[in-house]
Amino acid sequence: MKKKLISSLVISTIILSVVSPNYEGVADTSADIANQEVTIANAQSEKDKAQSQVDSIQIKIDNLIKQQKNTKKKIEDIKNEARALNQQIENLSQSIADRTNSLEAQARSAQVNNSSNSSFDTVINSKSLTEAIQRITAIATVSSANKQMIDEQIKEQKALNKTSDTVKQNYNQYENLKKNLDAQANDLSTQQANLRVATLNYQATIEAAQDKKAKLIKQRIAAEEIAKKEAEKARKVAEVQAVAEETYKQQTRFVKENVSSTKNISSTSSFNDSTSTGSKESSSTSTDSKESSDNNSIIPPKTGTPGYNPYAGGGCTDYVWQFFAAKGIYIANIVNGNGGFWGTNGVTQGVLRRTALAPGVIASGFTDQFTGYGTSTTSGSSPYGHVAVVTAVHPDGTFDVQEAGYGGAFPWGNVRKNLSPQNVIFTLPN
Repeated sequence: MKKKLISSLVISTIILSVVSPNYEGVADTSADIANQEVTIANAQSEKDKAQSQVDSIQIKIDNLIKQQKNTKKKIEDIKNEARALNQQIENLSQSIADRTNSLEAQARSAQVNNSSNSSFDTVINSKSLTEAIQRITAIATVSSANKQMIDEQIKEQKALNKTSDTVKQNYNQYENLKKNLDAQANDLSTQQANLRVATLNYQATIEAAQDKKAKLIKQRIAAEEIAKKEAEKARKVAEVQAVAEETYKQQTRFVKENVSSTKNISSTSSFNDSTSTGSKESSSTSTDSKESSDNNSIIPPKTGTPGYNPYAGGGCTDYVWQFFAAKGIYIANIVNGNGGFWGTNGVTQGVLRRTALAPGVIASGFTDQFTGYGTSTTSGSSPYGHVAVVTAVHPDGTFDVQEAGYGGAFPWGNVRKNLSPQNVIFTLPN
């Protein structure tokens, strides 16, 4: 019997020890996320540089646009000035031509009409010498004035032509400046367009890395949930394993003490029957007492101890314990005692007993409305479940509860109504 018990415990220990959480997937995903964050940071840095260059080029382009505007205005002013000069030159040329034609006509008239004789006749026919001199002087003055006027107009024409040449040079200079500014603007616009394309490419890289990072984060969360579940399984296994090891130790001690007691009985067989019988009965009583003590050390008591709350922490189990403690009922420690396990572990360990739905009973489960500290509303997603006190039952079968800690957010004594009884276990303390 002893060998069979030891073998069973050793085998169960070996089987339980192989269950352990796996965090390699979480670590690998975290490394991939870190790589994506580096990619995002690098792309963002390059994007910022490109955008800075785009902004800098835009300032240059704005300045060039102002210069182009000023240059165009200057060219237009020069054109207007050139038009005015050309008009003056044209008017002056026409005036010179008219005066020249007039003088030429006078000369031709003198030749045709023997104007020289007429001039002499004019002088000879003068009534006096003074009148003759005056007529000669008048003729000379008219001729000289016409010639002087033509000379002045020719000088003015040369000056206007010179000014016109200068205007043409200025016009050519500003035209060349305009072409140069246009070329610079085109070059800067090309650079700016290329940088904008680069900025869009960097943004695309960032968005792609962010999408991949988001997917990896989801994978990590899923891996962490799996790791948590595996860790919880490992913890439960460790608890069972610890109980098994303690049972093995106590059973071994019991066997040794039983063997020792048997030897003592054999060595005192020479005594009288009544003494021997008394000895055996005493040994048997001692053994029974020891065995009972050993069993009580590994099986939780059905009733808790006043003043000792094994569910401290402000959670749902703490609230239910204190609710019944106020009535003088102390619920003993349940192994695994999370809220959702009260309806199963609490019953199998003899701390609680199942009962029908009614006001004042305990409701325990893992339904959508009993997710406990879980963050999801999906049934069974929380590893803790929830426990609460039923305060009322309605004709449609739903019930109300008073609780604490539901969803990790409900305050102490929170009230909820019309909860579904489906997959919820109802119990009372033993």
